[in-house]
Amino acid sequence: MKNKSLKKIFKTIGSMLFGAIGGLGIIMFIDNIAQDMDIAIFPMLAIMILTFYISITLHELGHFFTFILNGIQIRMLTISIFSFIFDGEKWKLRLNRNNIGVGGIAVPNLTVISNEEEFKKTQRGYANAIIAAPMVTLTLAIIGALLLLIGFLKHGIINSYILIFGGTLLLANISLFLGCFIKSDAVYGDFRAYSSYKNDDFFAALMMYQYAMFSIDYENTRLNNSYLKEILLKGFEERAKDKRTDLFTVSCANTFIDEYLIGIMDELSKSTIDYINYYYENKNQIIEKQETEQHRLLLLHIAYYFEKEKEHEKAVDIYDSFIKTLSKSPVFDYWKIQGEQIIFKKDHSKYLLDKKNIKPSSIYSVFKQLDGLYHDELILNQIP
Repeated sequence: MKNKSLKKIFKTIGSMLFGAIGGLGIIMFIDNIAQDMDIAIFPMLAIMILTFYISITLHELGHFFTFILNGIQIRMLTISIFSFIFDGEKWKLRLNRNNIGVGGIAVPNLTVISNEEEFKKTQRGYANAIIAAPMVTLTLAIIGALLLLIGFLKHGIINSYILIFGGTLLLANISLFLGCFIKSDAVYGDFRAYSSYKNDDFFAALMMYQYAMFSIDYENTRLNNSYLKEILLKGFEERAKDKRTDLFTVSCANTFIDEYLIGIMDELSKSTIDYINYYYENKNQIIEKQETEQHRLLLLHIAYYFEKEKEHEKAVDIYDSFIKTLSKSPVFDYWKIQGEQIIFKKDHSKYLLDKKNIKPSSIYSVFKQLDGLYHDELILNQIP
């Protein structure tokens, strides 16, 4: 464990140094370009930054409008610190200082899906919305390339700032486009997500069902989406039988256990209980191999499950070995305090029932304006 911690420290320091050196190099490179083109560096930087954010915005709008064209309502559109939230009647602008950065997200408003026809229609709509954004990004990259090409062919006729705009547009959107091919245990790029939405009913049902907690009518949407739940139960049973520990199997198990803990499900399926026992018995190997937050979150919820089922020693074992030893962070600190209340019966209710302290996972900074984020945690945090 000590060697692992030292590796993380060196990795963090190395990343910071790399970022600092890289940032300095980029600034010096931009300054040289500005001098060569005889233009001021600050307007040049402003054009580059603005162009980058325009690219991000148009990428997310590709998702946004395609959802709408496929008959799917939007719940939230976020670009950096700006979140546009629909409450069923009107749009509201909210500023989220915790979300400063380069990212964005378009969140659909899931409604109740009652049968296969509705599921397939929604599945196609989600897939279309996912693939639309990379197509927008590719188009922007082509526009940037054309601006540069025209600039080279007609040297001196096109303004230097337009050439900067074209170059930034090309580079920014090539980067975004390549990012759409990413596939890892924790991240699915748009192309990978599109393929999975289109061809994998389990994946599509899981993503849709997890969006339910952010819906306008999130309580009703979760309680009445029994058709999606049937797809998940069937798919999970097959995955649990194979003892899979990929991100989506773990995420589905987390969903079932969470709903059992807060009373949405009266009992867990045999496949879920068997999976809990397998995960607990092999927790050291699984966590060593899978370092995602979701894998640790499942272990935390398994500890709460054991506590509810009067298996206190197992719950304490998980807390002492895997929760208490987590590094300091807003999410992990919240888990530790929550664990102390649920497992050790320490009264932190005043802290845990205050929404501003609830940080169940790293996505909290993006979804903090949506009440559904807090629903399960507020119930869980009342468990004596």
